[in-house]
Amino acid sequence: MTELPLYPYLRPDEMDRPRAEPHPVAIVGAGLTGLSLALDLVRRGIPVVVLDDDNTVGVRGLASRGMVWAQRTLDIFDRLGMADAVVAKGVRWNVGRVLCRDMAVASFTLQAQPDMRHNGFINLQQYYLEAFLVEALQREPLADLRWLNQVAGIESCTDGPVTLRVQTPDGAYRTQARWVVACDGANSAVRGMLGLHPRVYDRTEDRWIIIDIVLRGTTWPEERWTWLDARSNHGRAVWRHKMADDTWRLDFQLRPDEDPEAAATDAAMRQRVWDLLGERVDFDIAWHGVWAYRHECLDDLRHGRVLFAGDSAHLVAPFGARGGNGGIQDADNLGWKLALLLQGRAGPGLLDSYGAERKHAAMENIRQARRSSRFVYPGAARSAALWRDAIIALAPRHEIAARMINTGRLCMPAVYPASPLARGAHEHTGRALPNVVLRQADGLSLHALLGPWFTVLVFDDALPAGVAGAHDDALLRWVAVGSWCDARGRAALAHQLGQAMDGGAWLVRPDHHVMAVSDAQTLAPAAITDWVDAALSPPCAHAEFLPEAGGLPHISEGAIHAALPATT
Repeated sequence: MTELPLYPYLRPDEMDRPRAEPHPVAIVGAGLTGLSLALDLVRRGIPVVVLDDDNTVGVRGLASRGMVWAQRTLDIFDRLGMADAVVAKGVRWNVGRVLCRDMAVASFTLQAQPDMRHNGFINLQQYYLEAFLVEALQREPLADLRWLNQVAGIESCTDGPVTLRVQTPDGAYRTQARWVVACDGANSAVRGMLGLHPRVYDRTEDRWIIIDIVLRGTTWPEERWTWLDARSNHGRAVWRHKMADDTWRLDFQLRPDEDPEAAATDAAMRQRVWDLLGERVDFDIAWHGVWAYRHECLDDLRHGRVLFAGDSAHLVAPFGARGGNGGIQDADNLGWKLALLLQGRAGPGLLDSYGAERKHAAMENIRQARRSSRFVYPGAARSAALWRDAIIALAPRHEIAARMINTGRLCMPAVYPASPLARGAHEHTGRALPNVVLRQADGLSLHALLGPWFTVLVFDDALPAGVAGAHDDALLRWVAVGSWCDARGRAALAHQLGQAMDGGAWLVRPDHHVMAVSDAQTLAPAAITDWVDAALSPPCAHAEFLPEAGGLPHISEGAIHAALPATT
């Protein structure tokens, strides 16, 4: 992609003919999270209007931004019908290396996973993902994408629709929505208009400069390399990733006394890259930008009829690729809950589970990212700096020290806590269902058997007596997994899930997380139906639910702070 696409502004109908009814859902922000949520909703039959103040994808030009996409994200995109495009355009990598004093001291290899639908990670600039999502939404009659429509005001009430004041090139108009989802980024205007402020868990003075370069004909391996103290970068850290279009993402950690503006001049950037390369090769700079990071999260991801997702809800350092992947998981969690509520199949309390589950995931991401960020940049904490420097000094000669290096544990899918949506103590409850390949002949995978809503996967060749497979629109679908497997697929299920064809059953949510597991002896179809009914009608309005009372667990702020490492 040599330049970003420009999407046309169209005069909104509301400027001439006020709507008789509110929009079911208005999404503010056509970024990665907002577009993913919009596509999920329209595929579930929910009309959506998306309001964005820009008329293209990406931010400030061809900025790579998010660019490492996890297996879980690819599984979600499979459900949305766009994973093949991402995989075809992206760069697969399996090896990561860490260098200290310019010597490779640690490495990891993401083993090939022939029994899984997707393998490891894919590198691809975020603007490609957003463009693929826009193309998919443009084919959906229920999607209304409004470019150059800036939300300038919001009036929210608990019992009625939300009113939005929107500014366009033709002037302002007002529109209403039953639910609004703010996906408008780290400096969320919607959040500010409502007077909401995220809790800041820490800030850092650590500064980095991204330099995305187009370098053709290089012999660099397509691996993730991390220098903790590169001599070419004044003893500071460097990251190197391969992306699409012969483009390499380079992140250089700046010195504490370094002027970011001076570092971003063309001459300074080229010298920095040449120092890393060790030679004055020719390259193009596709984009550059200085960044810093902080960790923050809203106390509540729901404010009446306004919900927050992606960076508007939580911010996390990029160590481990948790930002964009986490925003897509937000959309994956929220879409089906909003759809069932709007279709009258669930009570409003179901949306409280969105905030509980995704805040739980955000806090885990913050915990993991803080550990990595404090290793890469211990700041003024003298003991932490001495510990880090000792590990770096020992790592080239001692494997045990090399294993202690933490430059970013790669993101894993969230594991949701016990609730009516994650029942029982089975090891897979609350986890994302692995997308195991069931048949080698045509590549049929486990997720392909799942219905749009809840699915009972019966690990047998036939369904229990009295249970019939349901059509696609049914709230609960039953599937006999064994009837779809070849011998290798059965072995893969036993290895990946620890599940044999013994008549047991797994209840899977619409977002493909495991809700409950039942063995053959206790499998009761009526009980599974009751579990779904209870999950769709939970207590409402932010009560302090207790697991034994059948509600969602309350996680106090004190418990969250206790779980976080001390600030530097």
